[in-house]
Amino acid sequence: MIRSFPNVVRPFLVAAVLAIPGISPAQTQVTVPVRPLDLPVGRSFPIRADTNVTRVSIVNPTIADVVVVSDREVVINSLSSGETDAIIWFANGTLTHYRISVHSPADRKQILIGVHFAEVRKDALREIGVSGVWRDQRTRTGTGIFRSDEVFGDSGIRLPANVGFGTFLSDLGTTNLLTFLDAQEQKGNARFLAEPTIMAGNKDTASFLAGGELPIPVVQGGGGNVSTAVTLQYREFGIRLKFVGEIISDSLIKLNVTPEVSSLDFANAITLQGFRVPAFRTRRVTSTIDVRRNQSLIISGMFAGEDEHVRTGLPLLMHIPIIGQLFSSTRFQRNESELIVVVTPEVFDPMNPRPRDLLRLPSDTARPATDALRRRRPPPQH
Repeated sequence: MIRSFPNVVRPFLVAAVLAIPGISPAQTQVTVPVRPLDLPVGRSFPIRADTNVTRVSIVNPTIADVVVVSDREVVINSLSSGETDAIIWFANGTLTHYRISVHSPADRKQILIGVHFAEVRKDALREIGVSGVWRDQRTRTGTGIFRSDEVFGDSGIRLPANVGFGTFLSDLGTTNLLTFLDAQEQKGNARFLAEPTIMAGNKDTASFLAGGELPIPVVQGGGGNVSTAVTLQYREFGIRLKFVGEIISDSLIKLNVTPEVSSLDFANAITLQGFRVPAFRTRRVTSTIDVRRNQSLIISGMFAGEDEHVRTGLPLLMHIPIIGQLFSSTRFQRNESELIVVVTPEVFDPMNPRPRDLLRLPSDTARPATDALRRRRPPPQH
């Protein structure tokens, strides 16, 4: 049982304790809080005090060393992995107790890499259409929107509702020829393909795949009376990533990354033993780089493009030099995209993970049978 005594009695109790034989005031132990200090190998921790330093003590000088720089400045240097204690006394009678934990930069560390796959589409769709009509008292010839007389009304010419900004209508200074020029351009945009977050240990391998596996038939040759057989091998396609991370120091990470984006190409497919095997369009890069922690690295420049040039018009007339441009329309389409990969590595202690990486499950406090059981319990006896 703990009792509290009045303040007037407390000095006498202290005096009585100090008067016990074998115990002197100099032998009483003062409780000093221990300050944890975590340092990688090869780092320093400076300490600046408000009063002079009188003494320093280190338990294991092979793990850490305490150097007195001036009267009020002390530096703790980490030398090798391990734990030790350091105590610093000051002139005002106070002291500070440090518990130093020295570790390698890669000890008990995990590498978490966040990757963003983005495809920036640079499609340029250009349409240059020329419509013309020639009419006199005997003949009529038209192309484009002037293939019929539906555009001509009592109130004038009725142009299509989807006419773009770059339009031009003119009779070119003649009474029989009427031309209409429609030129427009369309641009694409960007989209995110995948945003995986992968975690692996130091010097371990991690991979990611968002796509699928395509069965590819492989003909196994036979000899003698053994007939040939067809087996299946699966080939991965889609968005893939493979990386190996190594912690060089507490601020630098070495990464070996292999991002890849592949798709099926049925235009270049081949037929094998009755099976149609598509080709693969692949964009892949492999690089080993040094990245600082919590900084992003952008890998770009992986282009994919196709050009299409279509010219339509009236037979024979569209091939006449110079004048043939009035009887034809040109459609030029370029499908181009660039793959951009943004890599952001982070290092953390698996014993102290980030709060956003933890899945917090609420405790099951809803027990449906509790109310039914409570009604069947006998009332408490008083």
